[in-house]
Amino acid sequence: MKRILFLLVISSTLLFSCGDNKIPEGEIEYEITYPYSNVSGFMEAILPKSATLTFKGTKMMTHIVRGTIFETYVISDEADHSVEMRLDFGDKFYYTQLTKEDIEDLKTSQPDYKLTATSKEDSVQGMWAKEYTVESGDTINHTNSWFTEDLKPQEGYFYSSYRTIKGVPVIYDVERYGIIMHLEAVKFTKREVLESEFERDPALMKIDFKEYESEVQELFDILMN
Repeated sequence: MKRILFLLVISSTLLFSCGDNKIPEGEIEYEITYPYSNVSGFMEAILPKSATLTFKGTKMMTHIVRGTIFETYVISDEADHSVEMRLDFGDKFYYTQLTKEDIEDLKTSQPDYKLTATSKEDSVQGMWAKEYTVESGDTINHTNSWFTEDLKPQEGYFYSSYRTIKGVPVIYDVERYGIIMHLEAVKFTKREVLESEFERDPALMKIDFKEYESEVQELFDILMN
């Protein structure tokens, strides 16, 4: 009896000591392709080819950069459902902090995907991920998306077409500003992430969300034409 009690105590201790074993901070690097667009020549030369997602706790920051041409950031925190966007493009050096109404507008302006979990699970760059089919209701046959629940953020894409899926995307499409980007994780790094990495350049000028959207749309119009 004493041995059984001892084993029960040990088992309980291990169970409760494990707690939340999600990876608390790190970085995912993605390759960006354009499988649904005829991208060649000048467009191919200037459209972004990579993105980086940095996360710490409930905070996430997605950074897309194309050489010295432009940079965009999306910073979100699922703890308070806040979203900030930043743009560095020529003489356009802006940021916007979305209100609750702006976030709702952002949601409704994006494709309404029908997302269905399949039975497939696999490792993607060392992160265990689940597969989801994506139906958009248009003529585009989207490739399936994969999301991982290994990381601390569990609803980091609350403002997107993927808001109903738990976890962080490792393979997915982004449909915005008249273009569809396909992102696939090519590297995952567990590392210490400093709070200073999320800090905003004080030279950025604050504008409202509608103006910001107009500026980024102008950027992609230039890139695509």
